[in-house]
Amino acid sequence: MMGFTFKREKLEINGQTLEYDDIFTPVRLGEPIDEKYAVPLFRKTKELFDEAGIKFALVFGTLLGAVREHGHTIKGDYDMDICVWDEEKLRNNLVSMQAKGLKVCRAIEGIIYSFRLDESCYIDIYIVRSMGFFEDFPIGTYCLYLGGMRLPKKFLAEYSEIEFLGEKCLCPANPERLLEFWYGSDWRIPQNKKGNYHARLWTYKQKAKTLVKRIIRMPFKIIRLVLFPSYRRAVINRRKETGSFFYN
Repeated sequence: MMGFTFKREKLEINGQTLEYDDIFTPVRLGEPIDEKYAVPLFRKTKELFDEAGIKFALVFGTLLGAVREHGHTIKGDYDMDICVWDEEKLRNNLVSMQAKGLKVCRAIEGIIYSFRLDESCYIDIYIVRSMGFFEDFPIGTYCLYLGGMRLPKKFLAEYSEIEFLGEKCLCPANPERLLEFWYGSDWRIPQNKKGNYHARLWTYKQKAKTLVKRIIRMPFKIIRLVLFPSYRRAVINRRKETGSFFYN
């Protein structure tokens, strides 16, 4: 990290100005995390979040480490990941947190904030927020945003407690189910691959769209079956060939 000049950013929060070094310009910290540096950062984060009354839960690689590595970071991970629901409370405490040693190093409203103690490692705080009912319909009816990424609401509906780096923390209830959604059925086997949740959500979206189209088209198909014998004969022939009324 030596030799880089980070971009100096400013945030205006309730009449206060927060200045911070954006470590993600021009370079992102990418060295594997060392627990001797991760522990003090995580404990400081938890201490100040608890003090401010900000609830958080483990997500992504940090949740994977808490479950699979029994409370430790996973090999090769370069940050820690948690999520919060109350972005307003988080923003209102950024100035005081920085004054107490937890340095802001990224702030993208509605998406993600990042903190560090020094240049050894950092922690990402993803914002959980709802999607509008008609936003990207029908995904918006059963998903929410986690750091700008879509996630089915069911995975963050309930929470349980888990230990990570010697601290008791919240995590999504039944974390194994969420880890399988993110990393696949072989998530228990250490390997170098990214999550496949984008592909899964696309599949869900296509299935939902197909169902909606079928429901809308059904009355018109029934009318055509009743009024047009030739169409009725064609459908019957297709059903004999395919075994399905919903032949396209």
